[in-house]
Amino acid sequence: MPNLVVIAKLPFASSAAKDTALEKLARIAQFAKENEPDTLTYFISSSRDEADANALYVVEEYTSRAAFDAHMSIDPVKDMVNWLASNPGNIDGEATVSMSETHASFTRPDVLGAADPWICYASIEYKEGKRAEALEPWKYVASETEKNEAGTLSYSILKDEGQPETVRTVEVYKSQAYFKEVHVPSRAVQENAKRYGEGIRVSVRHVFLEYWTGYFGR
Repeated sequence: MPNLVVIAKLPFASSAAKDTALEKLARIAQFAKENEPDTLTYFISSSRDEADANALYVVEEYTSRAAFDAHMSIDPVKDMVNWLASNPGNIDGEATVSMSETHASFTRPDVLGAADPWICYASIEYKEGKRAEALEPWKYVASETEKNEAGTLSYSILKDEGQPETVRTVEVYKSQAYFKEVHVPSRAVQENAKRYGEGIRVSVRHVFLEYWTGYFGR
């Protein structure tokens, strides 16, 4: 069974609101790590782009929808939800949440000790009816990356549930240099872009994230 991956973007109106949210989310992550074995990943990050500086990105992975539903009922999550509802002015813009199932993924034990990893969150939209054609080649990219790139610490190809032509990726590298100099020019990535790129893709958007707190795996 594929896992469920939830990715939320919370754009805050101020750095103070962002800091308060970060404290609350850190408590959620700690509770999940200690009490929820089916919450496999829960980390909080922010964009490295200064134009998006007050947004937080939360990446969560669950073994099932039931595990996610159970997580949403814990007290630290309720506290966060109540705080957001009671202070709507703290959000500046549209908060977004995507839900996806894992299509291919791996996580190396080394990721658990990564202090300042380079995180790439990508959204790739395909032409109508073309996502299925692209998904199997993405599985090959993940397999080749796992075999050949020790500095790629975690790599997930995600099938968005709400947007039928969207593939998302969450990638964790030991450094920006490794991402740029090893992963991007790799044969698997370049072949995938050449064969399943401009011809069937509508758009590609990357957000590069800075890790704040939480955990990448168990």
